[in-house]
Amino acid sequence: MSTSPLDDASEELLALAFAAIGHAVESLRATKGQELTTFVLMEYADGRKLQRCRADTFEREAEIAREQLRAAGADCQRYALVHDGYFTVDQERSDAVIVQAWENDGEPGIQFAQRYGTHRRKLRLACEAVGHPAFAGEVEALGPVAED
Repeated sequence: MSTSPLDDASEELLALAFAAIGHAVESLRATKGQELTTFVLMEYADGRKLQRCRADTFEREAEIAREQLRAAGADCQRYALVHDGYFTVDQERSDAVIVQAWENDGEPGIQFAQRYGTHRRKLRLACEAVGHPAFAGEVEALGPVAED
């Protein structure tokens, strides 16, 4: 009997979630923490596909991301939605990458938060991950991706 949604997560789903975190952290490093475009990472039998969701507002980026996930097709095995956000640890709110990941089975997914910070390094702005990714609980099911 499992005690947490994390206990029930497949190794493949965890690998996808951590790959999404890694890509997001690298994107933040490249922009010195100034920009993280919402993106989706979808996994198929023949590999992964990343799609950025650029828009004028965060809300529209999230809407585009959910539209892309719903249109991914039934052959999409699992998927992750990644966006910039906040995560609170010991009553201290931090900038964080938020990753929500699901199997394509209509079941609830899992969520992680990876805190990050920007600072000056030798007169240049830098961005780095802070600590390790934190499991942030279960997330509502998106439902199975649409049939082709």
